Amino acid sequence: MGRDRKNEERAEQFTKWVLNHHQLPAWKALSFAARDAYYHLQVRCFAETAQKRDKVENNNGAVYRSPRKLAQDMGCSVRTAMSALADLQAKGWIACTKLPQLGDSGHGTTALFRLTMMEMGKGGSRQPPTKEPVSWNEGHDYNVLCYNAYLPKQRKGRVKNITPHPNRTQACTQLGCSKGQKGEFPAPKLDAEMHQNGPIPAPNSDAYLITISPEQTAEESEVIDLKAFGGRKA
Repeated sequence: MGRDRKNEERAEQFTKWVLNHHQLPAWKALSFAARDAYYHLQVRCFAETAQKRDKVENNNGAVYRSPRKLAQDMGCSVRTAMSALADLQAKGWIACTKLPQLGDSGHGTTALFRLTMMEMGKGGSRQPPTKEPVSWNEGHDYNVLCYNAYLPKQRKGRVKNITPHPNRTQACTQLGCSKGQKGEFPAPKLDAEMHQNGPIPAPNSDAYLITISPEQTAEESEVIDLKAFGGRKA
């Protein structure tokens, strides 16, 4: 296969979409803003590119993107961008290697990050990825060194839609319902006295129910009809 010179001169940087990473609980627990921010940081990490090209340095550990620039990339506010960076640190996807600093002249330096799912270094100083998201568990977040004040609150699960009891005179058999362990529920006093849940009687009318067996003859059925209508023949 020949060389693709157009592809070599291309300035765009692409990232890999790894299925195993997206199936981890640490990825599913991320907010949508944090997932988008991770892709923008991954574009600026040349760890995988350095393995293929000797002239490209592995900058993992020194990946940076200011919250203002990251907010422009994501199309969101600066507060949302900082919240995404804090959420990525809490779930172990990135680690802060250098805190941001504000200089005396007002021009500071932004924070540096390391992507934990990619290796660092080059040649003999190459270090394997630490893979903190693999060992992450719900409720056990990692330390957030940068933008800790903007860490998003833990999302609560959806409230289960518990259907009403079909019969209040019996114990609840729904899964996870503590009321079913205390025995049967007595019927409401109003329902017990007035029998509102009882069957409705049929209205009183002058009609009679007539049943004719197949063995009856036509004359016998005519006699039954005359008796039903008071002996008057139509």
